[in-house]
Formats: sequence, structure tokens, C-alpha cells
Amino acid sequence: MRLFTSIIARRVLPAFGFLTLTAETQAQTLNGIRIREEITTALRTAEKPISKVAAGPHEEVRWRLSDGNKLALATDPVNGRIAYAEETWGGRPDGKPADFPGSRYGETTLADIRMHAENNGFAFVERLLDEKPDGLRLFNAYEVENSPGLVVTFVTRMSTRDTQRLKGKPESVDINRAAKLDGIILGDARYLEGIWGQAKLKGKNYKPIRWASARKVALKP
Repeated sequence: MRLFTSIIARRVLPAFGFLTLTAETQAQTLNGIRIREEITTALRTAEKPISKVAAGPHEEVRWRLSDGNKLALATDPVNGRIAYAEETWGGRPDGKPADFPGSRYGETTLADIRMHAENNGFAFVERLLDEKPDGLRLFNAYEVENSPGLVVTFVTRMSTRDTQRLKGKPESVDINRAAKLDGIILGDARYLEGIWGQAKLKGKNYKPIRWASARKVALKP
């Protein structure tokens, strides 16, 4: 796995770049959820969560959205406010529109993201890759312009077939086109450093990304 991770890192690190917009920056949310707000305020209309998952200091509470996507939240153990929000595509067509403008789950590729980038982003060294039965996930992070301490991470996924091909013959797979948007994470920078570590790989001429709109989907049991 270490060799595989090294191969991926060499091919992916030059690809850190994200969509940059010209619209005025507004409050950034995932399904109306804001980082640093009271969780009781954010979930006033939410139904019962489907699960709770803990990993070290990080504990996620998960809900299923009306479009089939999943929403996970975690709170800062110090102040109890939301410090982490993640939306993951559930595979349905009506769940494809993503909160980040111009992006769609299951369609937007890493190549599409790079094409709209004006600079390189960064990666948390401990959260660069994640291999699961349904494929390999890549994590690309960016600070959000005009929102100090707020970080957005784009999660792109390669299929199991492409992941296996990459292991056997790396040159046979174009990661930038094979990896497609599968999730978006919003998090407080200090909280993310607490669960993913402070070590980062940052691209040349780095600057924060701009984010200008939001989408909201009703929660359901």
C-alpha cells in the first residue's frame, strides 16, 4: 500500500487546483449547515440521524438527505459548535447538483476542476488518499476566501476498476479524468488539523478559493 500511495502522490500532487469564481462571496454552507453554528440551530427541522461513527477524536452524526445523498456533522469538543460537515453523493441523478457552484457529483472530474483553477491548492498529508471497496478517493483542500479558518475539501473518487489498473500499470490511467467528484467537506481549519494532522502539501502560488452560492436539500429519516 505504501508503494501504491507513493505512486498516486507523485501523479496527483501536481493536480491540486479548484474552481475559482467571479461572483461575490457569500456565506458557505452544505445543505444550509454552517461551520461554527450551534448544532441545535442547524438541526431544528432534522429527523433522527441514521448513524453515529467515531474515529479517534472525530465523531460523525450522519443523516440521509431527500435526494439520496448523505450528510455527516461533527462538533468541536471544546465549544460544541459544528466544526465539520460532509456531503457524500448517494448515486442518484437528483443528488448530482453540488453546493459548490458549477460542480456536479459523479460528473465533475479532477480535470474539470483543474481547468477552472487559478492556482494550486493543498493536501493534508494524513488525508491525501483513502482506498475503499468501491474505489480510491482523493482529497483536495482549499481555504475559503474571506472566511478565516474555513476549509473546503473536494473528494473525488476513482472506480474500483481504474484503481486496480492504476496499481498494476499506473501509466494506463489518467487520474485527472478518472477521478470524479464524490463529496464535499467543510471544516474548521483547527479542527481538521486535530483529526488529519498539521502536515500539509501546498502548491505553488497558492491562494484561497472563492465560493458564491449554496443549495439546500431537506433531511429525512
